Amino acid sequence: MADAAVSIAQPADRLIVVAAPFVDWVINVSGYPAKTAVVFHPVIIRRYITRTDVTWSDTTRRTYRSALMRMSEVLVGEVPLEFAPTAPQNTAAPYDDLDLHLLESWATGQSTAARRRSAGVVLALCAGAGLKANELLQVRRRDIVADAEGVLVTVSAGARTVPLLARFETLLLNSIAEVEPEHWVFGSPKRVKHGISTLTTFLYDTDRGNEPGPVTTRMRNTWLITHLIARTDMRALMTAAGVTKFEHLDQLVAHVPALDTDSYRSQLRAEVAR
Repeated sequence: MADAAVSIAQPADRLIVVAAPFVDWVINVSGYPAKTAVVFHPVIIRRYITRTDVTWSDTTRRTYRSALMRMSEVLVGEVPLEFAPTAPQNTAAPYDDLDLHLLESWATGQSTAARRRSAGVVLALCAGAGLKANELLQVRRRDIVADAEGVLVTVSAGARTVPLLARFETLLLNSIAEVEPEHWVFGSPKRVKHGISTLTTFLYDTDRGNEPGPVTTRMRNTWLITHLIARTDMRALMTAAGVTKFEHLDQLVAHVPALDTDSYRSQLRAEVAR
């Protein structure tokens, strides 16, 4: 805490009030090793904040989360290790239409213009163009072009161009209206670092209500499933998604409504024009 206090500009004894019970839970209750990079890893902080065996108010949880994530940023930085899942993970379920409406309100309802911009960019680019978290962090204003046919997003330094879903065009364009061409669209326009922890910290610290949690993988899956339901050409979808094969395709398809008997027969009987 003495090390963190220098960067956070708060007395160490004040930080200890939040950190001491957290560290006790991580090491003595949960059994993790007493290493700073492990204890203050964002994943561990999330597990602590979302505990169900405590009676914290929402305000208390937000306060603890904000303080601990700030400590993580100072003490761990770019998160030098990953936590492998202990069991196979199901593909994150997509958001439904109501969820997306609530997340649009989340994005436009942040307390500052900078937060509204970043939240709008995350939702629009991940749910509207299927970007992965690391790709989102690399987008500059110049990579987004609007014309009479919609909005195009250039991803990964020109590797591919993705048409944005029409639903998110206004949100994205409003969010980046004041961003200079060479600046990043997410976070500090002139930031140097591109680590996932920057995005993770932002999402954890945003002003929240009763909307579902903003998760970039769920947003990308929602985009994929939207196109699967719309029967987008598979080759075009793979190109836009930046993949050569779809992992967990069976889990994605599970969220696509099944055809009725007549539609099933007619679609499979139809001859495809070559």
